[in-house]
Amino acid sequence: MNNVAKALCLALIATGCGPLYEGNLGTRLAETAGQVTGLGPEPEKPVPTLSPALANAAPGDVLLVKIIARNAVAPLTKVADNNGAVTWISPGKVTMSFEDGILVGTRGLGDDLMGVDPDGVRDALNAGGGTATRRQSFLSSEDQIVTRDLTCEVTSLGPEEIVTVTGPRMATKFEEDCKGPALEFKNSYWMAGGDLIRSRQAVSAGVGFIQVDQL
Repeated sequence: MNNVAKALCLALIATGCGPLYEGNLGTRLAETAGQVTGLGPEPEKPVPTLSPALANAAPGDVLLVKIIARNAVAPLTKVADNNGAVTWISPGKVTMSFEDGILVGTRGLGDDLMGVDPDGVRDALNAGGGTATRRQSFLSSEDQIVTRDLTCEVTSLGPEEIVTVTGPRMATKFEEDCKGPALEFKNSYWMAGGDLIRSRQAVSAGVGFIQVDQL
């Protein structure tokens, strides 16, 4: 990653604590980026977008991730690509893995998602909607892996404008409504030109949801 990209990563770490962080590295630029992307506190007045040259310094190599319940935000950088499962790491050494933009595992959050078989989810998104199946694995309080099978309905909610660090973008919003015998949740995805540019996905009962912006 070049120096500009490294500077982008450091600048986008919001002030805070918890596993996403190592110390207080907040900056005014991070505050602005958080507000512009919806990953920080609501702004009291309109906030200017970041320079496209800075925001595009490393396209595809940085994720902005917020743990919504913890109000914790950090940039994650790509560290591995294993047969389509891409793993990203935060400055605080939290890792998250995605397949075609679908969250399939986390480590370092305390109540981690151990694995996901997201059969059909991306296919349903690409098809504009449909039914998909999921197999979610978690650690129980006895440190045993527990698996939950869910049926998910993917529905297109139509066009929606979202605000990213490069400014407003039009995307198609999808909702994934998943239900099983002991687990229910709804994920949201925003797609533009076939790319998943933003998502809100469930991790676990203890962590809740994350919002992910692809830079």
